[in-house]
Amino acid sequence: MDGTSSQTSRSVLHVSADPPHADAFAREIEELTDFTVISTDSVGDALATLDTRADVECIVSDYDVPDIDGLAFLQSVRAQYPDIPFILFTSEGNETVASKAITVRVTDYLIKERFQDQWAQLAELIEESITYHRSQRSLADPKSRAKVIFETVPDPLAVVQDGTLCYANGTALDLFEIESLETLSGRSVIDHIATDFRDTATSSLDAIQAEERRVDRFELTVVGREGANTPVELTAVAIRWSGSRAILLILRDISERKEAQLGLRRFKQAAEAAGHAVYITDAEGTIEYVNPAFESTTGYTAEEAMGKTPSIMKSGEMSTDYYADLWDTILAGDVWEEELINRRKDGELYHAHQTIAPITDHEGEIQSFVAIQTDISERVRRRQEAQRQKRRYESLFNNIRDAILVADTDRRIVDCNEAFTDLFGYDLDEIEGDQTKYVYESEEAYEEMGEALAGHANDPQFTTLVEYEKQSGQVFPGETSVSYRRDSDDNVTGYIALIRDVSGRNERIAQLRIIDTVLRHNLHNDLNVIEGNASLIADDTTGKVETRAQKIIDTSGKLLKTTDKQRLITDLLAEAPTPEPIDIASRLDTTVSSIRDSHPAADISLDAPDTCEIRAVPELVQGIKELIENAIEHSDRDQPTVEVTIERQDGTVTVTVADDGPGIPEMERQVLTRTEDIEPLYHGSGMGLWFVTLVVRRSDGVLEFHENEPRGSVVTIRLPYD
Repeated sequence: MDGTSSQTSRSVLHVSADPPHADAFAREIEELTDFTVISTDSVGDALATLDTRADVECIVSDYDVPDIDGLAFLQSVRAQYPDIPFILFTSEGNETVASKAITVRVTDYLIKERFQDQWAQLAELIEESITYHRSQRSLADPKSRAKVIFETVPDPLAVVQDGTLCYANGTALDLFEIESLETLSGRSVIDHIATDFRDTATSSLDAIQAEERRVDRFELTVVGREGANTPVELTAVAIRWSGSRAILLILRDISERKEAQLGLRRFKQAAEAAGHAVYITDAEGTIEYVNPAFESTTGYTAEEAMGKTPSIMKSGEMSTDYYADLWDTILAGDVWEEELINRRKDGELYHAHQTIAPITDHEGEIQSFVAIQTDISERVRRRQEAQRQKRRYESLFNNIRDAILVADTDRRIVDCNEAFTDLFGYDLDEIEGDQTKYVYESEEAYEEMGEALAGHANDPQFTTLVEYEKQSGQVFPGETSVSYRRDSDDNVTGYIALIRDVSGRNERIAQLRIIDTVLRHNLHNDLNVIEGNASLIADDTTGKVETRAQKIIDTSGKLLKTTDKQRLITDLLAEAPTPEPIDIASRLDTTVSSIRDSHPAADISLDAPDTCEIRAVPELVQGIKELIENAIEHSDRDQPTVEVTIERQDGTVTVTVADDGPGIPEMERQVLTRTEDIEPLYHGSGMGLWFVTLVVRRSDGVLEFHENEPRGSVVTIRLPYD
């Protein structure tokens, strides 16, 4: 401010690297005041302006400027112009910057666009600052005023003239490990710079001393008098000190920053080998680094991702509230950890578990964010499948008609369904946690079930008949199928019992037994008497009487066979046999041999392997025998032909009985191909065929009927084969 410009003009120096903002500032301030705005976009130009313009009465500066920051600029100004009003006009608040600015006697600190009338507020602040400055203008020389200010600044500050230190504030003396200014005076600044940085420092300081440049900033290591090494960021600014050229050195200790950078390098090295996607953004969310796992997970290369924001992965599946909460959390300095749905470069959606943590500098200011993503798509798929299975289980559990009781290994009740409540009369609230003992008819029944549970522990499930007692005291038989609950290590954790009230079935079985008794004893004996007497009559008579007697004998024989088959069916229905291993080839070989002996006129062949083991009810062999004998007895040929074959293929055993007779009548054929009960009007000879249908069904098989060529029938039984 030693130039020759008119003393009557009034100017405000504005420093900003944002052209639209600079234009708006000049337009608004010149409109609201009588000041002329001088705009510069760098600290170097601003310092040159101060040297040449005597009419600058106030400085307004951004914090972020290209060559050095606004705080270093303020410190440089205070070295030469201790009293000139200086206003920091910044984009966002920063308590650390504000605090440091106050120590260097910043006039005011204003945040852009915080107020609707910000330009009017700023214009008023400029006017008030200049008025106050004029009223408080000190008579002390600027150097003395600058020293007073510098002693309150926490950053180390020093002044160099011709390569020699001529001033340092208290923190700079500590940095150089020098006791006093007297000891400092005359020492070469280069002596306090580590060898590796001396050439760079010498070149820069010489250029500034010669005023070839105004400002420079670089990193170096300061060496204390006692040998301590301290990494610093050096800002060197050309100033006037006692009327002569000098350099202001602003030395900021960056030890913590270096440590953080080292930690970041180590982190990146670890991230390179990590299996999780890792990316780092700046404080505004722009991606600055991604690891290889990020590339493979998202499909974006590092070149494609860096410079973008994480929104490139945005799927549209997450709400705006989700992202608002995310930013609120991390900007508050807290860690964010949640699941989200992202989209890969190829458009595929994926589920991720993401952790985002802020990275702060030594002053606690957020510098960047690090995010770690784990692709959990498979885990989510399994979780969703488990949830679907749970819903299906709950639907089945609640809607199945059988009563279900769930118990732990101590046989305490864990759960039950509505069918259990309907059957037993207990609500879950009444019985949960209680022993299952009281639902049994007796202590003995309870203990027998305990023995069964222990005895079948290696089986997937078992079925048994149990006598239960309802809440009302009524006792009933329950067919109980028990399965075991197991953990991931296959240890039993409890039991699930499906209970079906079989009172009605038992009553029907009892009825069958009564009918069987009547048919087997009363009717069977009476038919034997009738057949015997008819035989006597046939032996003693001729003609029509003999013919009619023979008719009685034939009919009685058929009825006796029907009662015998009825007994087989009754036993099958009443006992409910379970499938067991059977060598069907060996058993049918014996059966066919027996039928050949009893029907010598028939041509019976068997085409089968030597052995063929299946799981079937034992009565299956009797059923196949029934098919063979039925084909012989109903044949209209002198020499009936029956072909029996056994084949194994693709997990199935096929037993075929083919004949050349007249074929199976339609009514009897329907018995082979349907599962309904025999109708009351049915009076054919199909009782044996119905028996075949039952044993095939009980053996988990399939029964088929076809016509033979050129005549006859083919009955096929398909059975599962292990």
